[in-house]
Amino acid sequence: MARTGARFETLQSDLLELIQQLDLKPRDALPSEAVLAEQLGVSRASLREATRALQSQGVLEAQQGRGLFLRSFSVAPVISRLPYQLIESGADLDELLMARAALERGLIREVAGRLDEERLAHLDEIVEQMRERESRGLAFPEEDREFHRSLYVDLHNRVVEGTLEAFWQLMDRMRDRLPPLRYDDLAERHAAIVRALRDLERLDPVIALDDHFLDIRQRAEDFGQQRPETSEGR
Repeated sequence: MARTGARFETLQSDLLELIQQLDLKPRDALPSEAVLAEQLGVSRASLREATRALQSQGVLEAQQGRGLFLRSFSVAPVISRLPYQLIESGADLDELLMARAALERGLIREVAGRLDEERLAHLDEIVEQMRERESRGLAFPEEDREFHRSLYVDLHNRVVEGTLEAFWQLMDRMRDRLPPLRYDDLAERHAAIVRALRDLERLDPVIALDDHFLDIRQRAEDFGQQRPETSEGR
């Protein structure tokens, strides 16, 4: 069984290598199934299994009556398959938060000084929406999501957008399992990020960003403490 799985993975890798050799671009059609099978030296049945796997991974797209096409790069298929086990414990969630914080520290340095007043005004509007919900004792995950998306949207980086979206999707999956909010000034913490971006000579947006992560980090710690130790000591 293991050898069969290994051969299947090898066939997928060989197919991807062939796509590169053919210099195919997104939305280009692949050669016919018969041609691919001959070039790869495999049966059409085996090739069909490999192409189905690559379709499920978002690499290929089958169009009825037209054949297979190379898709544009997207991390969405990867995100949709991220397992709950990735955030099974508080420690795992803390690692995820650490990765996100490290990513955003670099990103906010990249956008600092590049955000125009129109973008900063939009961030102000989102903060006001946060404040309105916070005043009613409500959480604001959608506003939070839009705030961070708006910070980096002008980078036009699909990998960045997809990675941050992965974080939000994972948080959505486990929102009802997290302890309640620890602070009632999260809107103000977001406002501090915008102030720092407006006044780079006196304020540091990285410090403001780190400060705004404090609540979710402490909730992750609480979550980890609530979980019983497993037989493996986790």
